Amino acid sequence: MSSESAKDTEKRGAQEPRDSDGWAMFSTLLAGVLVWTGIGWIADWLLGFDALFLPIGAVLGLVGSVYLIVVKSRQA
Repeated sequence: MSSESAKDTEKRGAQEPRDSDGWAMFSTLLAGVLVWTGIGWIADWLLGFDALFLPIGAVLGLVGSVYLIVVKSRQA
């Protein structure tokens, strides 16, 4: 292999998604939803509500996770 073809491969490799990128996005999404749903559940428990903050936390976690995924993917 010549050094030019290795450089071309490195340039293409930087733009192509890696196999781990999908798992990173999935784990970010899952973690955000679970953490914020848990925070909502704890807020419900502490404040004496049945299910007020739990769905709010789930939606906030989903929206926040999607936002982080979009920001990360645009930087790469």
